[in-house]
Amino acid sequence: MSNKPSTHGPNKAKSIIAQPLFRSRQEQPGKGKGSYRREAFQSKSWEASYFQTA
Repeated sequence: MSNKPSTHGPNKAKSIIAQPLFRSRQEQPGKGKGSYRREAFQSKSWEASYFQTA
């Protein structure tokens, strides 16, 4: 038996999976239960975004 310490390089599969692309994310429903948004949605109404910037 050899007493040499094993030298492992970086794990490519682990480093790829750790990227933000593969993070699990919860999708917000557009209609129905859980779809309420507290903040005004910027792109739908231009008045809300106009008053926030001014």
